[in-house]
Amino acid sequence: MTIVNFIENFKKKKRVLFTTPSHGQGDFVNPASLKLLGHKFFTCDYSEIEGFDNLSNPIGIIRTSQVEAARIYGAKSTFFLTNGSTSGIIASMFALLNRCDKVLIARNCHKSVYNGLVLTGAVPLWLMPQYNKEWGIYETISLDLLEETLARNKDIKAFIMTNPSYEGVMSDVYRISSVCKKYNVKLIVDEAHGALWTYHKALGTPALMQGADIVVQSLHKTAGALNPAALLHIGLDSDIEPKNIQKALNLITTTSPSYPLLVNIESTINYLSSQSGQTKLQELVKNVNRTIRFLKSIPNLEVYSYNNDVTKILVKVTNMSGFELSDILFDEYNIEDELANEKSVMFLTGLGTTKSKLKKLEKALFDLCAKNIKIKPNEERENPVINIEPRVRYTPALLWGKPSREVESKYALARVSMELIADYPPGIPILLPGEVIKKEHIEYLKDRQKIKVLM
Repeated sequence: MTIVNFIENFKKKKRVLFTTPSHGQGDFVNPASLKLLGHKFFTCDYSEIEGFDNLSNPIGIIRTSQVEAARIYGAKSTFFLTNGSTSGIIASMFALLNRCDKVLIARNCHKSVYNGLVLTGAVPLWLMPQYNKEWGIYETISLDLLEETLARNKDIKAFIMTNPSYEGVMSDVYRISSVCKKYNVKLIVDEAHGALWTYHKALGTPALMQGADIVVQSLHKTAGALNPAALLHIGLDSDIEPKNIQKALNLITTTSPSYPLLVNIESTINYLSSQSGQTKLQELVKNVNRTIRFLKSIPNLEVYSYNNDVTKILVKVTNMSGFELSDILFDEYNIEDELANEKSVMFLTGLGTTKSKLKKLEKALFDLCAKNIKIKPNEERENPVINIEPRVRYTPALLWGKPSREVESKYALARVSMELIADYPPGIPILLPGEVIKKEHIEYLKDRQKIKVLM
């Protein structure tokens, strides 16, 4: 534990600091923060003082810790992210794409990709993953469609995909990587929800082991770290230069990175690599699998269990929309889910998911289904809007700063959107600036009075 040990030893020196942060490692903490956070949190909050390291040019303790992390994950290089996976996605795009470069993006991407499009000026081409209408979710990426798209567009520089999906669905990254290599396309994998895969292979196979060039992971999603602790890895066999990633990260990362977050990132990795961490993770997987088996036995309740990460429990109840199920669980059972759609509800589990929490979920769903609540199904949309292939008229970068105006939704048909509209979570774009507004968009956004369009 390089950073952890360094700070513990540094405290013993009792150096007198006239530096930032001005709380003086806890010499002053405002009462509300002290009550909520405690004193110890502030005692490891330092700036880049003498003897410490600098995240923008690590040559000391941070570098040593990142090198060890790369060894653990099997990466060429690993970077600690204190701005979350969002910063990793944007930096990856910065490092690989120039203005007017074509980039292929799976449509179930996180909205942070839009930020990368604005900043790089790259031209997006969208690939639609397969869609499951029964569950209201995107599923796997079609290899045939991927190859067909890359064959038609020989100038595509990179492909950005999400794996696993927010709901835990897994695509075949190895075969996707093989197709990308065939066309000399760099593969960026948003593996934000797969941060535990390195430590428990039964959950899923890490993209680093399947040929990805860049992989971004969120340690806070399932691995028990603080928001927004994350990692960026370069694939072991990738020809991407680490210095280019560092340069890109420096453009978007604060010059005052949080040492408490760096400590948390390092200690999370070390814990997961330890025997205690392995035992804890095995316990989690055992408990979740037991819960899934129980839920499958409940009449009128289905559990999604095809090619997915079991730490994401996706369920649906007969004659009940996902939104209705979510509301009932929240209002009557004090249970909040991670995500709901028209068909299903997703419960995210991680290292902090105790057996007692899972038991409460089991009981709530059993009781709810036993009541045999009869709810009239919502009128189904023939074409769920998030599965509508986008029609791009302008790139996001080209529209940045252009004049816009709000119009009533019913008058927005065939106009060019100036808004990023996304349900959050999961943050998958419904509309992006530069895309033509279709009839299906207006139907989906019927509760929205106005939409911002290009003047």
